[in-house]
Amino acid sequence: MEYDGVEPLRFEVLGLLRVRRGGQEVDLGAAKQRAVLAVLLLGRNTPVSRDHIIEAVWGDATPSSAINLVQTYVAGLRRALEPSRARRAPAELLTSVGDGYLLRLDPSAVDLDAFERGVVAAGRLRSAGDLEAAAGALDEALALWRGDPLGGVAGLFAEVERGRLQERRLAALEERAELVLLLGRGAEQVQELTALVGEHPLRERGHGLLMRALCQAGRQAEALAAYREARRVLVEELGVEPGPELRRLQQAVLAGEDPEPERPTRPIALPASAPEPALPTTPAQLPRGPVSLIGRDEQVARLDKMLAAHPSGGLVLVVTGPAGVGKTALALHWAHRVREAFPDGQLYVDLHGYDPNQEPLGAGEVLNRFLRTLGVPSADVPVTVEERSALFRTLVADRRMVVMLDNARGSSELLPLLPGPPSCVVVTSRRRLVGLVAHAEARLVELDMLDTDAAVEVLGRVAGRDGAEIGALRRLAVLCDGLPLALRIAAARLAVSPALRAAELVAELDDEHGRLAALGLEDEDSTVRAALDASRRALSPLPARLLALLGLHPGPDVTAHVVAAMAQVRVSEAQRALDALTAANLLSVGEAGRYGAHDLVRVYTRTLAAELAPAQRRAATSRMLDYYLHCADLADGLLPVGRGSVRVAPESVPAEVPRLTGAGDATAWLEAEQGNLIAAAEFAGEGVDPAWLVHAWQLPYALSRFFWLRADRVTWLRTTEAAMRAATSLGDPQARFVTLFNLGVALLQFHRHDEALDRVREALDVARASGDVKAQARALTTVGDMLQTSGRMEEAERHYREALEVSRAAGSRWAEAAAHHNLGPLYLAMRRYDDAKTWLRAAVRIYQEVGEQCGESVCHTDLAAVLVESGELAEAVASARTALSLASAAMSPYHQALAHDRLAMVFDRQGMAGAVAHWQRALALFTELNAPEADQVRARLARARAATTAS
Repeated sequence: MEYDGVEPLRFEVLGLLRVRRGGQEVDLGAAKQRAVLAVLLLGRNTPVSRDHIIEAVWGDATPSSAINLVQTYVAGLRRALEPSRARRAPAELLTSVGDGYLLRLDPSAVDLDAFERGVVAAGRLRSAGDLEAAAGALDEALALWRGDPLGGVAGLFAEVERGRLQERRLAALEERAELVLLLGRGAEQVQELTALVGEHPLRERGHGLLMRALCQAGRQAEALAAYREARRVLVEELGVEPGPELRRLQQAVLAGEDPEPERPTRPIALPASAPEPALPTTPAQLPRGPVSLIGRDEQVARLDKMLAAHPSGGLVLVVTGPAGVGKTALALHWAHRVREAFPDGQLYVDLHGYDPNQEPLGAGEVLNRFLRTLGVPSADVPVTVEERSALFRTLVADRRMVVMLDNARGSSELLPLLPGPPSCVVVTSRRRLVGLVAHAEARLVELDMLDTDAAVEVLGRVAGRDGAEIGALRRLAVLCDGLPLALRIAAARLAVSPALRAAELVAELDDEHGRLAALGLEDEDSTVRAALDASRRALSPLPARLLALLGLHPGPDVTAHVVAAMAQVRVSEAQRALDALTAANLLSVGEAGRYGAHDLVRVYTRTLAAELAPAQRRAATSRMLDYYLHCADLADGLLPVGRGSVRVAPESVPAEVPRLTGAGDATAWLEAEQGNLIAAAEFAGEGVDPAWLVHAWQLPYALSRFFWLRADRVTWLRTTEAAMRAATSLGDPQARFVTLFNLGVALLQFHRHDEALDRVREALDVARASGDVKAQARALTTVGDMLQTSGRMEEAERHYREALEVSRAAGSRWAEAAAHHNLGPLYLAMRRYDDAKTWLRAAVRIYQEVGEQCGESVCHTDLAAVLVESGELAEAVASARTALSLASAAMSPYHQALAHDRLAMVFDRQGMAGAVAHWQRALALFTELNAPEADQVRARLARARAATTAS
């Protein structure tokens, strides 16, 4: 990367922090100026606020002149990095953005980015089965490390980031060892793994890798000794037994079996990182292009010419024309044709601008998808469209990508989705989008119907007919008006019916055209409708019936399971019928097992659905809603987080449902069906049938934990607000309580504290009015939590005590235990240590009575904190160890991590050895769970390490 014609800069963080220009090292100035560069480097290509820089560089010891100092250091860095820049000329590399700064760097300029690219490449190679190449890619990536990262940079921020980077290196080292073991070369790994385990004795994966390497070297006795050593360290340092993988390896060695696990290859899983630059990824989202594109050579050549005229990128193309004319086919064909010129990947989204079954996608949702594809964690996606758009442009700056925006309706919603040069944007729309032409200098490519010769070629190629029927095929092309969609549907009819002569289909369509013209239908619709009707008449009964039922489905696509539920047939029958519709060109297959249709075909299916008897429509729609509600409830129950006691009991339980055996299956199903579930809930809430209002609030209820786990706050709030409208119309107290309560929790994610408190208080009023004491206890506890967070301790105490009273009145011992428990941390915050101990110990007894191990574990964790503050350090250690033991017995990694964190804090307070070990274990568990507590633990670990170094 060159600036002002000088040699390119090379930024290095994987060792001593330094910048090189050619063979010379750049003088980065004083220590604090180097620290500012470190902050900007770790936030490269994203705006970094001045406040963040100040906090990172000075922490709690911020001087009054910090703002001026940051400005001075930034000016010094600009002089060092761009020495030939004129004094008052604008900076190109380190620019001011709002109240902060943006360091623009090419990924090839930073050794950390090169390391990340190598790790990602290794993961892809492993997934493709090329283990040798994957190991080689990791070797190259690991060779970039020169020592402890961010060397020479002091302070807590640097320590935290240093720990995060070291975790990435360790994960890559372990992954490389795994690859070598899979290649059968474990013997050469023994020495390296022995050293790695010695340096990091609390990482169970390292012990397991060493055992497997020893076995491959024929040293089974040493492998068992390695297990005994691993167990000793874990028990002595952490008080826990080895996990299931280590125990499996030990048993395999004892039995004389092959200890290599039977599992599919998988991509490398590095620890999740906090909101720093997304991992460099190369998305490839373009759907398959058409097998052949006939009659569009002129338009393809025109697109090629436009691209050639914009070698630096920044081109925005709009392919426009009537429905069914082949806009998407042309755009996809060309995008695939030029993708080698855009090596940084392709992004694609169907905006559903003309989809009769769903609302068009907004810019906010599209940006959310793009950002997550580019590696931004869900929790770090900004809330507003403007912020998302800015982050998107930053992430793709200087990357050559193709961005395809399919089926756009208007110009205004497209502007936030446009990256700058050197990327290329391809838009398809039925409109000419003059606003995009005016504001983004878009270039138009207008499509019309195919001429007769090209239309005949399409018919002949798809139908597999020869020149003997050329006359009939020409007439068929005329009847289809040269519209590609109609041509392909008609050709598919001939392809699946070899005995049908083209002349016979012509006669049928001639008659159909006359009838439709007499009804006064528009030419475009009549052309497609004639082809569709002719194809439907050729179908067997079940596929023909399904075509009408599909018009009742509100979502973007269907599966055989939901179609089987709607039609009351076996899934296998539905699958064969859907395949028949696909063969007739009436449906298309996207992801495996998911079927969609062109928007004109969807209009047709809705027309057919309207022709069904009202009772048929209602029954099939009810079965569809019941299917989604039943399956969403099943999936929700498998997620690794507790849920309420709402009874979900649809009237029609589907005979066959997808196989969901655990949290992984459940999450994958919810991910795939999210669009359909939301569409079903929205349709149910339209009030067409009052009985469906139950689905309108229970579907969002069943999705709430899924959205919470994904940190998809925007969708969670939107669906919960829609559920609130349905619950209000329904007038059911339980529905109102649940949706008000969930709405309060969702609002809290946006820090709308007052609104959140109001909604939960409304939920409390509903529970009181209905006499639901269990719901009252739940709402009172949550109100108390919100008040305590706001520092309103006395009000929080009143709510906790009332929750205790109502839980006793309800006979709910679990709620009573929770009420006792909540008073403990409150009194800890108020420094009423004796009261805190009394309530927490009472909670422990009730948790033991009801058999709630996780609750008991957390209670002991909180009790340990109280005992530390009251000076009872030995008792604090015992309580924290009990918490860990209970969490281990409950097999809850999250609660184990909480207990390890508390043990570390107790040891740290006592000055005992072992604090760092427990924080390392807590960090590993929280990182694996992608829990937000990981960053807090990482900071504590960094402080402990810094203190050890200083002493």
